[in-house]
Amino acid sequence: MRKRMFGAAILALGLSAPFQAAAVAQPHTPANAQALWDTCQAALDSPHESHTNPDVINVHADLKGCKKKMPHYSISVTLYKENQQVAHNSGSGANKFKARVVANWPPPKGQCHKYSATATYTITADGHAHTTTLTNHSQGEICIHK
Repeated sequence: MRKRMFGAAILALGLSAPFQAAAVAQPHTPANAQALWDTCQAALDSPHESHTNPDVINVHADLKGCKKKMPHYSISVTLYKENQQVAHNSGSGANKFKARVVANWPPPKGQCHKYSATATYTITADGHAHTTTLTNHSQGEICIHK
C-alpha cells in the first residue's frame, strides 16, 4: 500500500498541477508526486536489498525531472523495519536539477522483515516552500542470508 500526504501549505499556494501518486505496485517501483515545483518530481523507491552495498537494506529518495535548477531543496528519508525506525538520512542544497538521499541499514544476518520508508521533500522557490511526503513499502519480506 502506498500513500502520499499533501501538505496544507501547498494547498494554500494554489498550485495548478495536483500531485498524483503512481498506482503500480511492483518491486522497486517508485512512488511519484508530480509537479512539486516547476516540473520536479519526488520519487521514493521500495525498500530493497542494495545492489551496490552487500548485506544492506536501502531506499532512495529522489528529486528529478526539473527543467530549471531548484533554488533550494531538502530531502529527509526514514527507513522502518516493521514500523520501527532503523535508518534516517537527509540532505539539502541549491541550484541543482536533481538530488538523491539514501537511507542504508545493515540488518542482522539470517533475518527476514518487512520494510517501509517515508520521505519528505521541500523545494523553496519564489518565496514559497513546496512540500510533499511519500511512503512506500517493500514487496513482502526481505531476507539477508549472507
